[in-house]
Amino acid sequence: MRTVISVMKESKLFEGFSLEDCQTIYSLLEPKSKLLAKDQILIQDGDRVDYVGMICKGKIVTAKLDYEGGAGLLYVLEPPKLFGLEIAATPSQISSITVTSAEESEVVCFPYADLTTGQKLPEDFRNKLMQNMLTVLANENMRRMYKIEVLGKRKLRDRILTYLRFQARKKGSMTFSIPFNREQLAQYLNVNRSALSHELSLMQQEGLISFTRNRFTLHEK
Repeated sequence: MRTVISVMKESKLFEGFSLEDCQTIYSLLEPKSKLLAKDQILIQDGDRVDYVGMICKGKIVTAKLDYEGGAGLLYVLEPPKLFGLEIAATPSQISSITVTSAEESEVVCFPYADLTTGQKLPEDFRNKLMQNMLTVLANENMRRMYKIEVLGKRKLRDRILTYLRFQARKKGSMTFSIPFNREQLAQYLNVNRSALSHELSLMQQEGLISFTRNRFTLHEK
């Protein structure tokens, strides 16, 4: 089983830091560890978030709830992914999303102020962390742009293909796994699950794609 320090070393937040550096940061900041049961809410819309969370074990889901209580899925995150940075970096630090554990999970929460402007870390550590956080936020912005492009397609098939093409490009292969089950993919695409399953079956029958559960192959030249 991976330790918190080894997960830190794999995280984009601590990219460029050695294992010894990660141990030093952990010892100086003493981040809080939280164990989550399945379906436990970690952050609710309206909560104040003044930390950067790192997933050490399990899986969490971030979603934007509408006024009727429906969830528009944003992301499914697994170790060593981060969450909360885009909230903690705002002046208000008020969340507009809900974060829930999809299974039994463990997360570690690093105080945002200590990572950026506090005196607990050496200045060169803080400077490197700030650079890493900027990269993480830039990547997050690109992911949101991809989703806007996906949802900009009017036809369901076009949404599916646009999303799958993004995933193939990201993985560098026409065969790849996606992080969503059917319900989560339907939420991400903002479509009905039954309609999604029907369209996927048609696309497979027509030879456009093949899939088993969350593993897909795009049959495009």
